[in-house]
Amino acid sequence: MTPTAFRSRILLTCIGLLLVSSASPSAQISFGRGDLLISLETGPVQWRLADGTLVRVLTGPDIGTGEGMAFDAAGNLYVTRWCIGMCVYGGNSVEVFSNMGLPAGTFGSGYDCSPHAIVFDRAGTAYVGQAGCSGAIMKFAAGQAPVAYHVAPDNQGSFWIDLAPDNCTMYYTSWGPNVKRFNVCLGTQRPDFNVVGLPGGATQDLRVLPDGGVIVSSGEVIVRLNAAGVQTQTYQIPGETSLWSGLELVGDGTFWAGNYLSSNVYRFDLATGAVRASFNTGTPAHTVVGIRVKK
Repeated sequence: MTPTAFRSRILLTCIGLLLVSSASPSAQISFGRGDLLISLETGPVQWRLADGTLVRVLTGPDIGTGEGMAFDAAGNLYVTRWCIGMCVYGGNSVEVFSNMGLPAGTFGSGYDCSPHAIVFDRAGTAYVGQAGCSGAIMKFAAGQAPVAYHVAPDNQGSFWIDLAPDNCTMYYTSWGPNVKRFNVCLGTQRPDFNVVGLPGGATQDLRVLPDGGVIVSSGEVIVRLNAAGVQTQTYQIPGETSLWSGLELVGDGTFWAGNYLSSNVYRFDLATGAVRASFNTGTPAHTVVGIRVKK
C-alpha cells in the first residue's frame, strides 16, 4: 500500500496479472469457515485455507488495486479498489465475488475516489472508507440513498475502517499516528482513541477487540491498545523490515497480519506475540494489502 504516485507505476503489472490469472473450474467450492482471503495491490485476491494452503486466485473484470475486503451475511466477498492513475485507468469501485469466488459485479455508487476499506453492520448496512478526494465514509443501507460522512483526516481520508460492537462507533485510520473515531449513528466526530501518537506513524488496518481495545498496523510495528486507548503491546518480526498492512482476528486468540514490504503473512498469538504460522504469498514485494478470514 502506497500513496497515489506509486499506483501509476504498477498499472502494467496490474493489467498483466488480471489477464493471465484465472480460476480453476475444479476448485470452485464455497468459502469455508477459517478460509483466508488476501488482496494484492496488483488486483487479484488469493483464496487460502486456514493453514495457508492456496486454493486459487480470484480475478474479475474490474481493473483496480486490491485493498480492503469484507464478507456479507450470505458469504459474498467485497473488494475495494483504489484508483489507478488518478482514476483514469481503473479502480474507484467495490468489486463483488460470490461465495464460490466467482465475479458478481460491483457494489455501490457515488464514490469520489479511492474506496479503500469496507465493513458491514449487523443489519447488513455497508460502510466504505475512501482514501482519496473527500476521504468520506460512505453508508449504503438497503432502499436508501448513499450517505457521505466527512470524517476528520490525518493524511489519507478514511483509509481503513472497523465498526465497534455498538454499531455506531466507527474506528478508522488515515495513514497517520492515530486511531480516529466517528459516530455513524449521530454523524459526529469523536476524539482520537489513542492517548499518544502510535509508533511508526503510518496507521493502516485495525480491528476492534472484544475487550474494547484495538489492534492496529502502525508502520514498522503492530500495536495493541487497551479499552482506554493506552498502548499495551507491540508485535513485529525481529530482523525483518516491515510495513504492516492488513490484519485480521481469527477468533481463537490469534490474528493474521501481512507485511507489505516482504509479502510475508504471519499468524500471531494475541496474548504472547509468538508466531504460530507464516507463509509467503509467492508474489513480489509491495503486493500484500488486505487480509480477511471467513467467519
